[in-house]
Amino acid sequence: MSHQTPSLLDRYLKHVALETITPQLTKPVGVVPTEDYMTEMGYQRLGWRALRRRLIFASSGQAKSKLDSLALVGKRGLWLYFGEGQMGDALMDLAPRSLLKDEGFRMDLLTDKFIAHVFQNDPWFENVTDDASSLTEVPYDFAIVLSNKRRSLQHKRKYFRNLPWVSLLESFSGPDYHRAGYVTQRLSDLLSLDLTPAEFSRHACQKLKTQMTSDDFQSQTSEVKNAIGLCLGGVDPLRTYTGWSSVISELIQRGNHEFLLVGSGNGLAEAQRLQKQFRNSVRLHDYVGKCSIAQSHDLLAAAKGVICADGGLMHLAATTSTPMVGLFSSSIRPEWRLPSRPTVAFACASSADVNDIAPHEIAEKTCYVTDQLTIDQAALYLDGV
Repeated sequence: MSHQTPSLLDRYLKHVALETITPQLTKPVGVVPTEDYMTEMGYQRLGWRALRRRLIFASSGQAKSKLDSLALVGKRGLWLYFGEGQMGDALMDLAPRSLLKDEGFRMDLLTDKFIAHVFQNDPWFENVTDDASSLTEVPYDFAIVLSNKRRSLQHKRKYFRNLPWVSLLESFSGPDYHRAGYVTQRLSDLLSLDLTPAEFSRHACQKLKTQMTSDDFQSQTSEVKNAIGLCLGGVDPLRTYTGWSSVISELIQRGNHEFLLVGSGNGLAEAQRLQKQFRNSVRLHDYVGKCSIAQSHDLLAAAKGVICADGGLMHLAATTSTPMVGLFSSSIRPEWRLPSRPTVAFACASSADVNDIAPHEIAEKTCYVTDQLTIDQAALYLDGV
């Protein structure tokens, strides 16, 4: 039986497809194997997509000002963060801003309004804004852009067309990967640095300093120091945990009688159900749909422990020293989402639905991180962040 020789076009499509799903880094980071992703998606589909993006990038006029190193540029930089509007993604993608600060760079952040609000008063950025016009006269030496995609480059092309820039992901796109680890290694490569494992872990950890909230609200956070936080609601049904009633019952059996409810408006119905069921048996602090991102951060930082499904609030909790348990579907690698420290644990479903995780497993892991380990251990870990 004869085998048809691949055409020149097929070989080219396979080549460009492979380039876009293979990390261009000096050290490996967590990423779905290229062979697995190529088999899942098909090289022709990936190849044509990569080719379209190459043509769009070529027409952008940005190739001529792109740099391959930051070793010899000035220290005044602008981080243009566009194309990813989720808080969790931003906390991972912007994690190694601490590395730039340590290396003496003075960085500003230009991003969309919601992400700018999350990072207001950030100690690693000098200025955070969603107003590009306020920055056009600043004498920047370079810009950082997430990738070569059109959405990532839109503000660069419009407001800072001739400014030298570096791309963190370049053309890499598609497979799931350790976001914070990838950009940390990429910045290390751009700066010609060889980080120790401890340094790498510190810079690749999600970080967000507690923002200033009112004195009245600060007094409220002190009331939740003995509470287990439950992050309610979600957008994707497969990543929205609904077994909180059983989890609370399991935790009551293990000696926990105080709970903090946190979440946005899509968790209100669940909060009301829990209030109705447990109002006479436990102490519930219900803040679902009632507080800002900064206030939610303060509450999570003050709690005894936190349980949250993979999402924005989980990443917000990961920026605190509070012991936590993350809930994941089978399609996600928890170690690519959560920082590695003693007071962080995770529970994984056997399917794509986080609701397949047994409540008793969640309760057991919560008790482990809150009772068997001390918050002081996590605080020591975060001291240098």
